[in-house]
Amino acid sequence: MAQEKDDADGDNGVPAAQDQAHEVARAAASSRPVRKSLPEQAPASKKDHATPKQRAGSVRATKRTTPVSFVRESAGELRKVVWPTASQLRQYFVVVLVFVLLVIAYVSVLDLFFGWGLLKIFG
Repeated sequence: MAQEKDDADGDNGVPAAQDQAHEVARAAASSRPVRKSLPEQAPASKKDHATPKQRAGSVRATKRTTPVSFVRESAGELRKVVWPTASQLRQYFVVVLVFVLLVIAYVSVLDLFFGWGLLKIFG
């Protein structure tokens, strides 16, 4: 209780940063969100004018890509690709194959179950 009384006074020799830290801690402990206030020494600046529009001349004209430059750029990008090694490729293939087989088994079981159920109901 003495701690709360000292915090409420604000003139107990505790620096302003610690008072603010206590206030934030109390706000975090409560269940309702608390909006932070702006520091008193920094007034909020107001925008007094509209943002100027861009001039039509300042926008760069986009140049169409030719098929030759497209192929060159594509080849350049493919050179940057880190290709998997043969062992990595085999490992990825096995992982994908096992996953696909598991999905096939799961769907097959569902198909058999629902087919059996429909035959019992309507059969």
